[in-house]
Amino acid sequence: MLTDAQVKKLWEKAQPFPGWEQWQANYRDMLLKVRGLSDEELATPENQELLWSADTLSLLGPGGKGTMTGAFTDPELTAAIINVRHFTWPRDPGERAEAMKDESERLSGLVSPRHSPRRPEARLERLLAVLLPAEFHCAFGYQAQLRIADLLLPENSPHSHVLVRSRLRKILGTERALDEHVRRSVFCWWLHAHYEAIKAGQFDSFPATPTPLGPPKPIALWPFARQFKANAALRLLVETYRHVIDTSLSGITREELREELGSLEDYNALSPSTLRSLTARVIGLGFLEERNKVISPTWDGFELVECDAPDILVHRMLERVFPIAAILRFVKAEPRTTPEIITYQQQIYPRWTATMAPTANLTWVKALGLVEHQADGKYQLSEYGAEWEARLPQELPMLPPEATVSADLLADVVAEVAQELKAIEPPTRPWPGLPELRQGFQEDPQTQGFVLDDSQLSALHHAWHCHPHKRFVILAGLSGTGKTALVRHYARVYCAALDLDLEKHLEVVAVSPDWKDPTGLLGYYNALHETPTFQVEPTLRLLLSAARNPSKPYFLLLDEMNLARVEQYFAPFLSSMESGLPIALHGQDSPVNGVPHRLAWPRNLFIAGTVNMDETTFPFSDKVLDRAFTLEFWDVNLRAFFEARQVERQPALERTIESFHQALRPIRRHFGYRTAGELLSFVEAAGSEALPEERVRLLDQGIFSKVLPRLRGESSPELRNAFTVLKKLCETESLERCGEKLSQMEANNPRTGIIRFWS
Repeated sequence: MLTDAQVKKLWEKAQPFPGWEQWQANYRDMLLKVRGLSDEELATPENQELLWSADTLSLLGPGGKGTMTGAFTDPELTAAIINVRHFTWPRDPGERAEAMKDESERLSGLVSPRHSPRRPEARLERLLAVLLPAEFHCAFGYQAQLRIADLLLPENSPHSHVLVRSRLRKILGTERALDEHVRRSVFCWWLHAHYEAIKAGQFDSFPATPTPLGPPKPIALWPFARQFKANAALRLLVETYRHVIDTSLSGITREELREELGSLEDYNALSPSTLRSLTARVIGLGFLEERNKVISPTWDGFELVECDAPDILVHRMLERVFPIAAILRFVKAEPRTTPEIITYQQQIYPRWTATMAPTANLTWVKALGLVEHQADGKYQLSEYGAEWEARLPQELPMLPPEATVSADLLADVVAEVAQELKAIEPPTRPWPGLPELRQGFQEDPQTQGFVLDDSQLSALHHAWHCHPHKRFVILAGLSGTGKTALVRHYARVYCAALDLDLEKHLEVVAVSPDWKDPTGLLGYYNALHETPTFQVEPTLRLLLSAARNPSKPYFLLLDEMNLARVEQYFAPFLSSMESGLPIALHGQDSPVNGVPHRLAWPRNLFIAGTVNMDETTFPFSDKVLDRAFTLEFWDVNLRAFFEARQVERQPALERTIESFHQALRPIRRHFGYRTAGELLSFVEAAGSEALPEERVRLLDQGIFSKVLPRLRGESSPELRNAFTVLKKLCETESLERCGEKLSQMEANNPRTGIIRFWS
């Protein structure tokens, strides 16, 4: 990180950014135009499009001009964007950065997949830079942001626009005018453009640099002899590369990487030679680098892992893998069928007599979104693919064809392709959506008798799927309302839709009141053992499985989560799920018992915590609540519960239980389905031969034992009124023991001022 003095020196040297005068003027005019628009004017489709297409700040890479059908006229999205202008952001830079990041993710979720198949991360950052010029700069590329953060922020800080601008404000003083905001923003781009010289300590002379407003640079393709010939389409495609990079985050040898991959469920069927080729290809594409026999990610590798859109992988594939660029050029001429694309590849590279390699190349082109399937079965360039194709050189590196494939071969190709696609394209199903889960709940035998409000299922599903890697839900409320059961049923139905074994994908952990650190979840390194070992807990086993199988969902349920202080035992989870950085497990240099010293945060981990808010539990801090969606469970539909029970109905007893429940509801001492079910089971245990009078006596004892102990608190008009209703109910329903106990509890009230069962 640069010192304050170094930043000031560079600021003075960069001024007035010669050659960038027109860019700065256009930048300022854009900010002035938007600032001068009223909310009503900004909400028009024309001005919404203006915000999303702010090329005067800087041009973006492919996808920067992608069509976002309907986004400019979406009232919910438009209202959310306008609200950004008026939101009161936290004063603390760190809290402000988190708040703006959360809002950005929320806005992104309103765009994709509703109006765009991809999350418009860079376009959204640029839009926010127009609306909040004091908090953002104009460098939106991943590598550019990493470079700027490396120069201006402490080590391991997030590459946040807000924190960068805050550091500059601290060094250079508060901006007094819009022009000053523009200059600070442009200065950040200048630092990125001269990063290598600055890191080398060359502070006295800098080469001229272009503005970020020129056309995208053409892609300089490797010569044919250097290009990789085809790219194997392993089952998980892009996620395979991301997982290899994740596994290498802390540094690993090639042999350790192959062993680690070979132990994973998604890769253990691959041969050692395939794993070696995979490692070599990820290195060859520039996502990993090897120094002193240790492999670690490059900046491009970090970008591929961190960014949802795999732009950097598309760039590397076009640049280094033959014939990905040629396929785009071939499809650009006119829409093509699958056999035509396969045959074309065999014509330009006759060594591919079989169709496996050409089919794998086509699979990649489709998976990266470069082509799209038409109704007539042909492929055409997608808008995203057309932008990449426009950056290709006019002449592509090609091997002069030594032979051609005759037209007679076309029929054979058609037959081969269908079979080989089955082996190459991902067989894993997409994760189920809400309609499929609703149907699963209706058809699952184990959910029969489970009372489920559709709004609860919908809230849980959307809370777990609105963020790409932060899947954390707190289910709070009345004990016995089915919070734990809902999560278990959801996980089972979810796994059943994907043909997964629930036992391997769900871990229910009872939180202990004595937990004061993460060892109850993550285990600990035992250095006192004869052979130092790592004590692994069930939660860590689940995390390791999730990290090893990124295409499959895993569920962690923390039962009674707030019996201990969440901020203490759950701290590593809270940090990693927010930042996306790995969880530190131990301080050793190499794995212990197969446990790495750091574990990449699994994006496929669904976390739920059930909580009951009473005097025996700890409250949640804002740090926890900011990272979770909280769902409340206070409403109890006893009538639906009674109807769903798979036993003979007892209308009179059900009516009495429901009346007790309604009387307790105003003072929030009502009970859930568990208590209601146990009351009926208590009576049913007497058998069908029990007389009605005996059933009433048993219900009287059951309510005495299960419900009345819940009644406690300071004497208040509401509590006294509830007692009046309950005593009358006991008299009407002949619940003698309950009536006597209620009278006794009231009689003790004048002495203590508190009503309670135990007196």
